Amino acid sequence: MMKSIMRRWREIVIFAIVAAGILYWFSWHWKPFTQNAFVFADTRPVSPPVEGFITEIHVKNNQFVRKGEPLFTVFREPYRLNRAVLENEVRAKQSEHLALQAEIRSLEAEIRRCQAELANNQYLSNRATKMYGAEAVSQAYAEERLRAREASEAKVESVRHKTEALKYQCRQVKAQIAALEHRLELSGILLELTVVRAMADGWVTNLTLTPGGCYKPGDVLCGFIAAGNWHVQANFKESELSEIAEGMPARIWLRQYPDRFYRGVVESTGWGAERRMMSRETGLPAVRKENEWFLLPQRFPVQIRILDPDQGCQLHHGASAYVEIDTPSRPIRQFFWELFLWH
Repeated sequence: MMKSIMRRWREIVIFAIVAAGILYWFSWHWKPFTQNAFVFADTRPVSPPVEGFITEIHVKNNQFVRKGEPLFTVFREPYRLNRAVLENEVRAKQSEHLALQAEIRSLEAEIRRCQAELANNQYLSNRATKMYGAEAVSQAYAEERLRAREASEAKVESVRHKTEALKYQCRQVKAQIAALEHRLELSGILLELTVVRAMADGWVTNLTLTPGGCYKPGDVLCGFIAAGNWHVQANFKESELSEIAEGMPARIWLRQYPDRFYRGVVESTGWGAERRMMSRETGLPAVRKENEWFLLPQRFPVQIRILDPDQGCQLHHGASAYVEIDTPSRPIRQFFWELFLWH
């Protein structure tokens, strides 16, 4: 009798444990849920846009800055002198352009004088030709008038060609002035970029910079975390991904603040996750040894925007998070899927 009672209690306890395990599993899988998630914000590396050595550092590590505030300064003197040289070159070319224009005006006046002289010589030549026909003047005089006319024509053409050449030269100088002005504008931009400023409101992080180091564009000197837009990347199982769509509400818990939750909305779902690997030594594909008992489902990133970040509870880029999507996830289907197709 006692043995049968003990056997019955043992069966009841085992059944209760199994039922509790199933209920616990269903409680976590009733809606898509993952603890494989983290907080992230818009980040960017801070690099000097111009080459030179650092002369001043205006911020401290992990300091909050406003958009436009200076972070550090690159040695400005070479860029200031380059701008001054270009300003002088522009003024010199502008003076040359004015001189050419004055010379062109002088040659145009010379053309008018030569044209008047040509008109007079044409009149005298035509008159001499008629008088020679009437035997009123000698042949030598008529030929002399003709040569004077031809000389005037040649002189007019010569001055015209010289004026045309000066006009082309004037256009060339004008183009050189435009090129110098563009270089001057670029030098002004480079001079302004010697003071590296914050592109947005945010935090300067990982700043271990000291004055005196020489750097070039592309050298990452520190990181920058922009404030305002906070997101969570939640990596959901592929079996839950079909139930998640853009615009769905989400609930977010952070380990950093376990006593509160945040509201979020699904912004996008990642379209892929890389699984291919290759051996660097042989170039052949590398295949992982899978566990023969449990085949883990692939996870895909889902981007969720936090709707109510609390100014009093500062978020941190990379902080761990738990995410639940407010939509049924067909837990019964998933339960039997994982129960019978786990291998």
